[in-house]
Amino acid sequence: MASIISKVTQLDKQMREKVKKLEEEKDELPVFLRDKKKELTEQYQAKAKEIIEKRKKEIEIELNKAKENAEKELFEAVTELQKIYNEKKDNWLEMIYNECMKNFFLEE
Repeated sequence: MASIISKVTQLDKQMREKVKKLEEEKDELPVFLRDKKKELTEQYQAKAKEIIEKRKKEIEIELNKAKENAEKELFEAVTELQKIYNEKKDNWLEMIYNECMKNFFLEE
């Protein structure tokens, strides 16, 4: 009988130690969760920052290409306008002169 009482007492002591250990773990849980939340937040923020920086670089490259294309198109358009002007300026000047002279003589 003493052996059973000793075993029950020993088992009770072991269970109290386990309960105490579990309570300590439970008390540490909010700290663990706060630390884990902070760690995960930092990881996600770092990843988001990395994604944003990568996208910024991609957009900058796209914008530079678009700018270069626009400048090229503008240069081609100006060149074409200059060519047309050079080809037709004398004709246009003559037309304007004739129109002015026609109006001048009609007014008299």
